[in-house]
Amino acid sequence: MPQVNAAAALQICLLLSALPAQYLISRWTETTASQRLDSTRRLVNSWNNFCKSYLSLESWIDWAYHWISKARPWFDESYDPQGESPALEVLEYKAKRGYFGESTELRSPRPRSVKFHVGQVFLHKRYGYVGVIVGWDAKAKAPEEWLQKMYQENKKSMQDTPHYKVLIDTSSTESTPTAYIPQQDIEILSGIQVRNPSLKLYFSGFSGSKYAMLPSLRRIYPHD
Repeated sequence: MPQVNAAAALQICLLLSALPAQYLISRWTETTASQRLDSTRRLVNSWNNFCKSYLSLESWIDWAYHWISKARPWFDESYDPQGESPALEVLEYKAKRGYFGESTELRSPRPRSVKFHVGQVFLHKRYGYVGVIVGWDAKAKAPEEWLQKMYQENKKSMQDTPHYKVLIDTSSTESTPTAYIPQQDIEILSGIQVRNPSLKLYFSGFSGSKYAMLPSLRRIYPHD
């Protein structure tokens, strides 16, 4: 059997591409200027669509989130679709859209309906874990599919209540270290500190009653 080296393989590829290349060149030169312009626009549009579909980071993130959410029940027996666990996945992939208390929009004036403050430590009334508030929304700001999955027939009423982004004390639970919870599930505690590796991203210290916000967080929540 004859041996084909790299040079020979390159020559074969050039020969095979010569005919279609010649055809395309002939077609290009035979068209009018307006036809060539139209073809160029179609080519550019096709390239842009390709980039948005296959070269866009957001598209790949959405694809990854979709398959992670489908695959998780296969290998995680403790997964509870009605519990707090969906929040972490969505927070990781959707935070840039301002969901789950992640928006950097100024929270001023402070609505009366928002009872609790950033930096306060709390006990979750239903699940029993301890955490600290790091953000809030006067009304739930989350994807429709998340709201429907979490609240089902109560979606409308729960969507209109204040929600809080919280860091969970990692020593008090094996759950995810971050969650987005409604106001009705919070009971404020005093004199208790929280263990969570992300605390330093939000706070500069603990006063004994609440955590002191970093300047970057204080600019978002000036009345907390």
